[in-house]
Amino acid sequence: MANKVLKVKLWDDDEGGKWKKNVQEIEGEILCVSQFTLLAGTKKNKPDLHKSAPPGPAKELYDRFFQTVQKQYREDRVKDGVFQAMMDVALINDGPVGVDYSCEDGVVTIEIDTSPPPMKNPTGLELPEDATIKGKIEKQFILPASLLE
Repeated sequence: MANKVLKVKLWDDDEGGKWKKNVQEIEGEILCVSQFTLLAGTKKNKPDLHKSAPPGPAKELYDRFFQTVQKQYREDRVKDGVFQAMMDVALINDGPVGVDYSCEDGVVTIEIDTSPPPMKNPTGLELPEDATIKGKIEKQFILPASLLE
């Protein structure tokens, strides 16, 4: 999966060719954020998270993925969230495409949304008129006490 994240071509080349460059070729940054709820279903009207890995093995898998991405690219261009923390992550989508990745049994699925819904600017930043903003979820960031020791 780390290799797929690094090699998938999502950016235009200098001549305007579509889907020609990957994140390494444009020297972009990668933000890795764990999200166990991606492997969830519903049981009646409640989320069912039983297929998610327990915290210990999940952290090992996530750490291995993050370290692999850093090693295959550049450590300074790969950023990390805090595992099991409530995080507020805002996205400013500067193009008409949103990309979501998922991996089940080693098979990577890439979902591309070419028409994200319009949204008010949650950032307060001045943006170009043609910028697309997609989604914002606000949650309190709670740093686990064990990380402060």
